[in-house]
Amino acid sequence: DLFDTACRWPLPDRWWHGNPLQLELRLRSPLHDDGALISSRLELEPLEPADPHNLLGPTREALRELAADAFGPAGRVGPSGRPLVHLLGHAHLDLAWLWPVADTWQAAERTFASALDLMERYPELHFAHSTPALQAWLAQHRPALFARLQEAAALGRFEPINGPWVETDCQLPASASLLRQFQLGQSESRRLFPRVVHNLAWLPDSFGFAAGLPAIATSCGVRWFCTHKLAWNAGNPFPHRLFRWRSRCGAELLALMNAPIGTDGDPLAIARYRLEWQQTTGLAEALWLPGVGDHGGGPTAEMLDQLRLWADREEAPAQRHGTLRGYLGRLEPAVSAWPVWRDELYLELHRGCATTRPDQKRHSRTLERLLREAELARVLAGVAGELDWTPLLFQQFHDILPGTSIPEVFEQAEPQWRQARRQVRSARDRALHGWLGAGPADPIPASGPRPWWLAQLQPLESRLSCLRLPGGEWSLGGRPLASQPALAGGVWVQLPGLAGVAAVQIHQSCNAPRSRRSDDNGPAPPPEAEDPVTVAVDGDRLLITNRSLRVQLGPDGVEQLWGADGREQLASPLEFRRYRDAGEFWDAWDIAADYADHPLPWRWQGKPELVEWGPLCVSFRWRGVCGGSAVRLDGRLLAGSRCLELSVSVDWRQRHELLRFEIPLAFKACRWAADSSGGVIERPADPVTPRERQRWEVTAVSWLCSIAGPGPQPGGLAVLLDGPQGVSGAADRLGVSLLRAPTWPDPGADNGLQRQRLALLPYEESWSSAQIPGEALRLREPLWRRPGIATANDPGQACGFQGLPPLPPGLVMISLRPGSQAAVLTVQNLSPVRRWLELGPRWRLLARTDGLDNPWSPQPAAAELGLLRPWELGFWRVEALADARFP
Repeated sequence: DLFDTACRWPLPDRWWHGNPLQLELRLRSPLHDDGALISSRLELEPLEPADPHNLLGPTREALRELAADAFGPAGRVGPSGRPLVHLLGHAHLDLAWLWPVADTWQAAERTFASALDLMERYPELHFAHSTPALQAWLAQHRPALFARLQEAAALGRFEPINGPWVETDCQLPASASLLRQFQLGQSESRRLFPRVVHNLAWLPDSFGFAAGLPAIATSCGVRWFCTHKLAWNAGNPFPHRLFRWRSRCGAELLALMNAPIGTDGDPLAIARYRLEWQQTTGLAEALWLPGVGDHGGGPTAEMLDQLRLWADREEAPAQRHGTLRGYLGRLEPAVSAWPVWRDELYLELHRGCATTRPDQKRHSRTLERLLREAELARVLAGVAGELDWTPLLFQQFHDILPGTSIPEVFEQAEPQWRQARRQVRSARDRALHGWLGAGPADPIPASGPRPWWLAQLQPLESRLSCLRLPGGEWSLGGRPLASQPALAGGVWVQLPGLAGVAAVQIHQSCNAPRSRRSDDNGPAPPPEAEDPVTVAVDGDRLLITNRSLRVQLGPDGVEQLWGADGREQLASPLEFRRYRDAGEFWDAWDIAADYADHPLPWRWQGKPELVEWGPLCVSFRWRGVCGGSAVRLDGRLLAGSRCLELSVSVDWRQRHELLRFEIPLAFKACRWAADSSGGVIERPADPVTPRERQRWEVTAVSWLCSIAGPGPQPGGLAVLLDGPQGVSGAADRLGVSLLRAPTWPDPGADNGLQRQRLALLPYEESWSSAQIPGEALRLREPLWRRPGIATANDPGQACGFQGLPPLPPGLVMISLRPGSQAAVLTVQNLSPVRRWLELGPRWRLLARTDGLDNPWSPQPAAAELGLLRPWELGFWRVEALADARFP
């Protein structure tokens, strides 16, 4: 098999009498992999430790040579001064990869049963596993097997090393999802194994780790973080094996770069690794993890027999079987001397995971939003109980969300995504209708004005917005609203801004428009748009303008942008580029490092054409051809908007290609920033060190921006994203990777109809003061709108509801959810200065808590209850004090 490649047989008696033994090696490829024979070898080992035929002689000599090159032992050692290796059986089990999820449940049952059976035969064996989702499945579907697992845990033989609910991707999920991974993982671990202290996060195989992960993990009681993946770096070896990983807010994890997973009992491999460990850390005791992995399996009898064979030989390291917690406890006294890492843990490999299979990213970001909105709505409506996050968290596993599994995994996930969205959307809408006093089954009037509810479900500041609504005339409190026929049907309607989490009722008249007369008996003018969009012709170019933005369209597409300060943003027109992207071993995972050296032709058909224009919306369309794929670019500028919205639609039919959107900058950037799971990270625009140069493609969750730096004209250009993407930044340009076309392990990955949305926003001063995170939320989360019943007797009387007020600048709401004793509000300070959380007269902060709703002890003074340090993630129990309705 791809993962279990060693096996042992006792030789038959006839061989001892001189009869030759003929061995036939048959390569049998499993269904989940093509298979390949890399090498093979035949080794002889004695059945008894005495080794009368000296079969172990060559290996013993090789071990002596290794020992001769080593420096003196340091730290803890074993008997007779021998260096020590700590042994812990382990089975890495991907929830899906080259096999579907259904196969994983069977593999989990086999793995745990095998480990428990081996514990009876080998009293020294200790076994660890890291996935609460699998353990919960065993508890529900295999209770007898799970009871045996609990007994082994009570004896200290089985060790749950759980952190998040699954071994999640740690870069693509939004902060709320990554937080729920740890909240659910920790709470379920404590439920399933209540006698164990759960302070570990074991993530050996995820493809890089966002800089905000320490803040999220420590808030949920995690102290230790363990991975092996950075040993895969293709450029610069990661410099530390033991270190303190500190986020920008000061939260800190103790980090261990552990031994490889999927190893056996080979004494030479163990000795080599132990020497590397000693040379790097100065400690003689290393951790070794015997056990078949990736598809489960764990330790085998052959591995344990091999370990026993070498246990008492002076040439090999001494062995200690035990728990991971026991091993880590012996490392902790030296924590103060460990180096501090204040950065993301960037994997210099697998850079294509943010772009491959965009459908999975789209499903994830949609369900993330619906769950957050549904929890918020339940708090506003006073509905108790938590929602089920497990469908989302399971699909955020590190080989599903990155798009690196076989097609069957995604085919089976599709109905689960859709069902989860339907259920959560229904829960959200029921709660919102309950909050507003307008149930979803309320009848809509057959005649007269029809009431509709609009709600903003993020605590953002008030700002004009334009929405496409069903046709008719629209009014708010009896005042008509500016409107414009929409190309796609219905009308564009300009709405006054909503402050914070709020709802307002508007009315739709479906009758034919009537002429209104003013006091002088002349026809009343239609309502005028505020900050309207205008179009001017300049030769073969068009200028589209509102108060905040000016866009120039020409034969080369979007040729220039100007912000409110009138500064040019583009050095040349926006570029859509196509590259050959092939030659990497891990096809779905990796973008070829030399892709920029292999551009491919791109052809636009004519020039952009206006398809919609008016005071509320001006839109254009441009068609082109990318190889054999038809491409359409749609752009629009809305009245009162700060950004140019772009949508790229592609019937993608390419193979081993990369589609990129690139923005040439008119000004030289000194840095660039992007949001990530748990925070924001800034990077130099001109990389200097080898490690900085390796970060030529990174993950952004919802935005990136250039930073012009200090000087007479600070600010920059922001790119708002509809979901996580692979992005890049340099002094002269920003880039977004839109689509890829790998063929392994999914031959049709990315192919088909695809649509990617983004927006360009020039800003002044800093990205924080320009509230770029909030602008990204406006793009991704439009106003909620549903028909309802009038809550005022007169359609001319406006009615609204206030939930949360707008948060102070720099603060972003992660979630507001029902808690065990009160609602729990989670907010992050995305700024380099201290901020105070203020919720106005309708809400009260009750207490500070951690991520698991445990109250701080002692509580801060009342004057500092809402204080957030720079970049801090904060949790509060809150309660509503007043009626949310307002006229």
